[in-house]
Amino acid sequence: MKNVLAISLISLIAIGCCACSAPYSGIPAEPIPNDDFYSLVTEEMICIRNPDYAEGYNNQLAHLTIPQNPFMAPNGKGNMHNDAYMTDTYEVAGPVGVNLEVVSTYRGFAQCATVTFDSKGRIWTVCINVSGPQLLLLDPYTLNELAAYTLPPRHEYWQDDPIGPMKDTSGGGYFCLDNQERAIIVTYNHSIQIIEYSGGKFNLVREYYLEDHVVPKEPPEWDKVGSALPDWNGLLWFVTRYGMVGTVDMESGDIHSIELTGEEIQNSFTIGEDGVYIMSDYTFYRFHADDDGQPIIDWRYSYDRGTGVKSGMINQGSGTTPTLIGEMVAIADNAEPRMNVIFVKRSDGSEVCRMPVFSDNESCTDQSLIGLAREGDNGIEYSVIVENNYGYDNFFTVADGNSGVGGVVRVDAIPDGSGGYDCIEVWNSSERSLTTVPKMSLASGLIYLYTKEPRDDRLDAWYFTAVDFDTGDTVFKVLTGTGIGYNNNYAPTILGPQGGTAYIGTLNGLISIRDARE
Repeated sequence: MKNVLAISLISLIAIGCCACSAPYSGIPAEPIPNDDFYSLVTEEMICIRNPDYAEGYNNQLAHLTIPQNPFMAPNGKGNMHNDAYMTDTYEVAGPVGVNLEVVSTYRGFAQCATVTFDSKGRIWTVCINVSGPQLLLLDPYTLNELAAYTLPPRHEYWQDDPIGPMKDTSGGGYFCLDNQERAIIVTYNHSIQIIEYSGGKFNLVREYYLEDHVVPKEPPEWDKVGSALPDWNGLLWFVTRYGMVGTVDMESGDIHSIELTGEEIQNSFTIGEDGVYIMSDYTFYRFHADDDGQPIIDWRYSYDRGTGVKSGMINQGSGTTPTLIGEMVAIADNAEPRMNVIFVKRSDGSEVCRMPVFSDNESCTDQSLIGLAREGDNGIEYSVIVENNYGYDNFFTVADGNSGVGGVVRVDAIPDGSGGYDCIEVWNSSERSLTTVPKMSLASGLIYLYTKEPRDDRLDAWYFTAVDFDTGDTVFKVLTGTGIGYNNNYAPTILGPQGGTAYIGTLNGLISIRDARE
């Protein structure tokens, strides 16, 4: 960041802001507590702004339209990665750093990862503790609880399962809202629940049991249903950690599946009009379903999975949910000494170009890539944003003032004039966004990270950080809190549909960061 200037602190409800702000309507929820090291925080640390960028700076980005899956909630409202293409971009503006307010809700040791929004702007989120998850309805401003629904707990021998709670992405960590404003949630008991909100409470509409469509394991091992999403025809797809890919006819309840033997599927997957894109720890696939609903492989792309689980990764192999952008799909591999950002053709799975990123022996990402496509001088140009998660083994390794290696890179695929593409690194930021799924507002042109710098005084200061898409410069950052309770531990940044608002799940609940309302 160039010539960064600290702005003086004006106290507000949870932490502070960059200037005076409008008062809240309603009483905020109980905030996430700071740790004892908060006493080391100075006014200059609260809100930091780059003076080379005007207050309220925004830079609207031209882009190709992102299609709407007709069976999912409106883009930007319904799943962890915002839309069926999993672009991690929003049409709505995010915070631009004007009179920033920070509010949080303390949920104990429970992380609220995916945050979605209904037509009234209320938050639907699943918060998971070590034993099990809960679906919550929250007020988007105060973060107060409006309704709760207890989901099935972990299996009885979960404490001895080789995939422990901190590396288990199942049980509702990924969920989505459908076009009828119902939550589609996979559970720890090998089912998919469809849940609506009516009559002032959550109600179970239907449940599909998948016991015959998971990989059998001897206890304490246990296959885990990771994610479920409807395709563009309304057929519900699901994946399991140990390699099952399946479909559910939501009317008849018929289930069909195929096993990717010996492979793991850790992340969610991506739905295009042309098929379903699934990343295992060995291979990248595109599927379609035949007339009976049986999953069929269209093509497969074998990538470099590396020689082991890198520091910062949950398992070996790619940590990315595929990102569809125009005619391309972007992924990252797990190669050594440096991981690669790779662009692949959606039509046949052939590689277009690749770019190694970050430093030798210190590069990996367990997060989806932000994706953007736009008209260029010689055709469609493609951009992705990738962050470096290397050095984050668990939340203890970055405590006591420690941090990860850091780095955020923009890579573009540019037409070469002869029908091919060249991959280029446009910029490289040194921001340390340890494990968040970064997001970008197409309206403001800002990339939103969740960062933490190393400190000798053992202070763990967590920041909501905005970076300019064009330059890679940090525009502003605001302190959200201090201590392990403010660690996001792989949860994403989410932008709210009301504009000017972001949310981040942490180990102790959920945080809201927003430009003050008028």
